[in-house]
Amino acid sequence: MRHIIRLSIITLISILFAQNASSQDTTKNANNIVQSKEAIPTTPISTDTIILDRVVAVVGNKIILESQVEAQLQQAQARNLKVTKGKVFEDLLYQNLLIAQAEIDSIDVQVTDKMVEEQVTEKLNSFIDEMGGVEKMEEYFNKSLAEIKEDLRDATRDQLIARQEQNEITKDVKITPAEVNKFYKNLSKDSLPLIDLEFELNEIDFHPIISKADKEEVKKQLLKIKKEVETEGASFETKAILYSDDPGSSAQGGELGMMSRGELVPEFSAAAFQLKKDSISDVIETEFGFHIIQLIDRKGERINVRHILLKPKFSQEARIKAKNLADSVYNAIINKNIKFEDAAKLYSTNENTGKNGGVRVNPYTSSTKFTVEILQRISPPDYYYFKNLKEGEITKPFESYDEKGNYTYKIIEIKSRVEPHIATIETDYQVIQDMALSQKNNNQYDKWINEKSKSVYVKISKEYQNLDFKYTGWLHQDIER
Repeated sequence: MRHIIRLSIITLISILFAQNASSQDTTKNANNIVQSKEAIPTTPISTDTIILDRVVAVVGNKIILESQVEAQLQQAQARNLKVTKGKVFEDLLYQNLLIAQAEIDSIDVQVTDKMVEEQVTEKLNSFIDEMGGVEKMEEYFNKSLAEIKEDLRDATRDQLIARQEQNEITKDVKITPAEVNKFYKNLSKDSLPLIDLEFELNEIDFHPIISKADKEEVKKQLLKIKKEVETEGASFETKAILYSDDPGSSAQGGELGMMSRGELVPEFSAAAFQLKKDSISDVIETEFGFHIIQLIDRKGERINVRHILLKPKFSQEARIKAKNLADSVYNAIINKNIKFEDAAKLYSTNENTGKNGGVRVNPYTSSTKFTVEILQRISPPDYYYFKNLKEGEITKPFESYDEKGNYTYKIIEIKSRVEPHIATIETDYQVIQDMALSQKNNNQYDKWINEKSKSVYVKISKEYQNLDFKYTGWLHQDIER
C-alpha cells in the first residue's frame, strides 16, 4: 500500500542535507546570522512514499520549500508576468538573505499586522480584478478566498521585512544632477521609456443622503436574520450568501479567514473579539455599512469570523437631490462663479478628496498621476466620461461609485493630460532621475548580495543549482555544496 505523507520541516531538512551537515560547522558563526545546527537522525523513507513538499534551499536559518517556489510562480503567471522558475527562486534566495540580516537589525519589529493586511488586500484585489472575479481566482488556485488570503499573509510579511532591509542597504545612496545628465547621455534611444498617456484629476462627489429611517430599516433586517439563526435554526452561511453586500466574502458564507485586531476596522474588531464561539454580535456600524458577526474560531489574538454586511439604500428623493446639487455646482463652475477646488471643499461628500480640493491620489503609487491602465482597473466608468477631455476641462455630472462601492454623482476636472511620448530629460526629468537612481541602487544591491551570499549559510539542492542565476555568489565554493 502506498503511504502519502507530509514530512515535517525538520525531517525534510535532515533528509535533504544530512550528508553535508559537517559543512555547517564552518559557517555557523558567519556574521552571527546562523546559530549552530545539529544533524538530526532520520528514518529511511520507503521507495513507495510520495513526498508532497520538500526543502530546496536553506538561507541562514530559513528554509525555502518547493511549494513556495511553485506558488509564487503561479501567482506571477496569474498576473501575466513573464518570469522564469529561476528568477522566482533567486528572488526567494535574495529575500531570505535580506530577512537573515533584518533579524540582526531588528527590522521585523517594524512590520505591523496592519501593514501586512493592507498589502494582502491589495494583492487579492489585484488577483480578483485581473482574473475576472472571486470564483475564477479560487478556481485558478484551487483554494477558497480565505485559504488564498492565509497563504499570502506569511509571504507578504517576509516581503515587507525584506523591503525594509533593502531600504537600509540603499538609505545613503544619493544621485546628483550631474550623474543624472551623464546617465541620460549614455542611454541609447532604445533604452528610453515610452511614457503612457497620463492624467491628473480633481473630483467632486455628491452622495445621496441616507436618512435615519433608511439606516433603521437595515438594522431591522439584520436583527431579523440574527433571530432566525439563533432561534429558528437558519444557517448564518446561507444568509450571508443570499443577502450580504460584501462581494469578497458573501460567496464564502461571509467567512473572512484568520485575522488579527489590526487587520480589521476598529468597530468591527472591538465587537468580534468579544464574541464566544458560534455567538452572533449585535448590529454594528462601520464605514462600509452595518454588520452582524459570528465567531467561528479564535487562536490567541487571531480570529476567524463570518459576517453579513448590509448597506442602507437611499430613497429616490435623495438621489434626485444629489443630482440636482451636482448640476447646480457644475453650472456654477463653468460660469466661473466658483473655482473647482473651492467647490470640492464646500460640496464634496468624499472625505478622501473633498478636504484637499478634490485631488485624486493613485492608490497604487500614492502619486497624483494615473495611467489609462490604472484608471480602467479602478474606475472604468469614470474614464469613459473624461477620456477625450483636454487639460482644464470638466465632465458633466455622471453616475458612478466611490472607492468603497457607494453610489455617487461625480464631476471630474482634468488637471493635467500628458500624451504618450518618448521620455526626454527636459520633459521627464523625474523619470530619468528615478532610472539613474535605480541603477545606482541596483549596483549597491549587487555588491551587498555578492558579499553576504558568501558569508551567510546558503545551501541549494542539486537540481536547483542548474537554474540561471544573476548572482554567482549563491554557488560559491568556500562553503561546500
